[in-house]
Amino acid sequence: MYQGLIVYKPLRCSLLIALVALMLILGACGSRDTTTGGQPGSTPPAQVQKCGSVETSANGLITSATQAKQAENCFLQAYQQCHAATLNFTKNSLDSGAIHAFTIVSNNGQCSISDATQTYIAPHPPTSGKTYTCTGLTQQADGLHFASCGGLGDIVVPN
Repeated sequence: MYQGLIVYKPLRCSLLIALVALMLILGACGSRDTTTGGQPGSTPPAQVQKCGSVETSANGLITSATQAKQAENCFLQAYQQCHAATLNFTKNSLDSGAIHAFTIVSNNGQCSISDATQTYIAPHPPTSGKTYTCTGLTQQADGLHFASCGGLGDIVVPN
């Protein structure tokens, strides 16, 4: 009987340690602050503002004008303030399309935009693509214009 208690006590301690570790992990997950703000270059890399997404249908028109405008305004403001942010753009055709994941990165106040691309042909899932660096971003009457994105050239996200 005495040997059983010796085996039981380490097991009980292990379970207690595992429970405490689980509570710490869950507590850390619930306390993450994802707001952005401050001066250029002050946003820690872990704080990325998710501006949303813009999607076109097969006829080239956006699927939600309100959602597109909000997402584009968010991304443009983040770029102007050099805050870390993301914008997803899906350009659908009849049986194929392209997916762009634009990301603003601030390196000591210097702002850059990367575009991670994927393409697909129905019914197959998207293929992994390339990541390009765009040289600039402007808003024009027809949408956001990403300038000189590597081999893709200029990309227009319609509004």
